[in-house]
Amino acid sequence: MSRLRIYLVIWVACLGLFCASAEACDKTINVGTNERYWPPYVVLKNNALTGSEIEVIKTIFKDSPFCINFTLLPNSQRALEELKHGRIDLMFAASKTREREVYAHFSLPYREEAMMLYQHTDSANISSLEQLFKKGLTTGINGGSYLGQAFKALSEKYSEQIVLTSEADKRFALLNKKRVDFVVDDSLVAAYFTKNYAGILPVEQVAPVHVNNVHFIMSKKTITLNEVAVINRLIKNNKAAIKRIYNLY
Repeated sequence: MSRLRIYLVIWVACLGLFCASAEACDKTINVGTNERYWPPYVVLKNNALTGSEIEVIKTIFKDSPFCINFTLLPNSQRALEELKHGRIDLMFAASKTREREVYAHFSLPYREEAMMLYQHTDSANISSLEQLFKKGLTTGINGGSYLGQAFKALSEKYSEQIVLTSEADKRFALLNKKRVDFVVDDSLVAAYFTKNYAGILPVEQVAPVHVNNVHFIMSKKTITLNEVAVINRLIKNNKAAIKRIYNLY
């Protein structure tokens, strides 16, 4: 399939399935995501995106100068590449890094995330990430996640022990089947999946891998600094509503 045809398919899918109501607006912002099953944040069901992140985005941009379209992409690396080149305008749940700041703007933070280490009850005993890798054990992570400089250094040194997966349910299924030894994931996502897998639990003796704020990340090719300022005001004005949404989930 040609690249042009691929983008036509994505564009038609967006128009038919995921677009917000086309009310009068100054600009349409194309929001890209690779997530299809990332509860409680994002769930694709009956051709509609739901979950706390989707509700937060709709709340923030309601009665704003912007309309919102959602576009599904195959994985997080592809989504970041599309944003870098301005083929999508915005992504959510992004960690701020110096590499990304070269090509993207970041909004004010709108929530905090804690990335934790999880094990199967049959996993080897460890007391640190360093020990995990030195023992030759494997860890499943999201390919597009930023887990801090310390984890980045370890993952580069022990790259053959990193198993990249694009979806959380696949990571926890691999751990449940003991095809990976550990998983690093968001604590709220893990809380959902550990209800389904009695043999998976947090590694309590290891500190959180990474705790940080998450932001909207926006393409410098398509989003101006003035528009970033407007989006930041929308986040500030909706702080209480955002908190209520996450409390519901």
